[in-house]
Amino acid sequence: MHVVIVGSGVAGITAGRTVMEIDPKASVSIYTDENHLYYPRPRLYEVLAGEVKPQEIYVFSEQWYSKNGVKVHLNKKVVGIETGEKELLLEDRSRVDYNKLLLTNGAHPFVPPIKGVEKTGVFTLRSIHDTLTIKEYAKKTKKVIIIGGGILGLELATSLKKLGQQVEVIEIFPRLLPRQLDQDGATILKDRIESRGINITLGVKTEEILGEKKVSSVLLDDGKELSGDLVLISAGIRSNTALAVEAGINVERGVIVDQHLQTNVNDVYAAGDVAEFEGRVYGIIPAAIEQAKIAAMNMLKKEKQIYKGTIPTNNLKISGIDLTSMGIVNPEKPQYEEIKKIDRERGIYKKIVLEQGKIVGAIILGDKKVVTTIKKLMDQKIDVTNRKFFD
Repeated sequence: MHVVIVGSGVAGITAGRTVMEIDPKASVSIYTDENHLYYPRPRLYEVLAGEVKPQEIYVFSEQWYSKNGVKVHLNKKVVGIETGEKELLLEDRSRVDYNKLLLTNGAHPFVPPIKGVEKTGVFTLRSIHDTLTIKEYAKKTKKVIIIGGGILGLELATSLKKLGQQVEVIEIFPRLLPRQLDQDGATILKDRIESRGINITLGVKTEEILGEKKVSSVLLDDGKELSGDLVLISAGIRSNTALAVEAGINVERGVIVDQHLQTNVNDVYAAGDVAEFEGRVYGIIPAAIEQAKIAAMNMLKKEKQIYKGTIPTNNLKISGIDLTSMGIVNPEKPQYEEIKKIDRERGIYKKIVLEQGKIVGAIILGDKKVVTTIKKLMDQKIDVTNRKFFD
């Protein structure tokens, strides 16, 4: 059995590892256009801040791959899939046979249609290469404007602040992290980040990036102009679907998969940021890991494992602030009960969301001691009606 995986991110490596654990006689080949072994993207900010070198964020050594029978082919870009012949076509015109194929080729940064994005000094960040390019350019700049106040944007802001830059974050929504936080939590997070010398402007849209050839400032839709000589766009991701489209694999926002993580083509599966399940591209690490494990099992076993979706969970450290957000955090229906504790002075916010006495969502900001307990109660669907929280 030759399992071929396109992409060496968390989904690809998890799937490769799972295949070899289930069937040590199988053969796993991973193809990637990157020239670095697998690293977790959340640690790119440490590289940007100069706290670690790129190789120090590798999860596994070269020896680990050899020992576990996972062959990773770096700098090998896949440019085509011949599903009838079960072959991959590589950029160097070589071909690779497969028995089972897993697409984990991820996503790319979304760049909104802003006038002036082609100017020198405008960047996105997704890889070690991007990180090192931005870090080098920042040696010549003093003020950075980050378009997008999501998780990535806030982490970038912190890293660039550590490099001595003045940092301004522009967010189109009226609060930070609208999917992970409610209004109270977002307000406390904003206060804590701004206390570190990072400016945040909410509820505005970038109309244009100004400057002749290089960035000099950005124009907002409220007429305000912000000066800056480096612009980072952090406006979400889009799945890398081109390879699948050209191969005749069904695609909408991502590569469409069923409950077995299989595409509409026999023996071709997808997982991680490239995959779309029941109309959703999750774009989070827990989903990538869960999908990769199930896809690996289903590629090998006749008894199929069922994927039912992933409860959104984010464990983050934004600007040195611990934040956990899981499940339903902004309930809109009357059957939900909310329990909160706010400590603005210490920058701590805790909230659980209950449905019929069971925890279905939680936000824990600035105090990670209770996270494990709450997650366990949530996962086990234990009735906590008479339990006291946040005393």
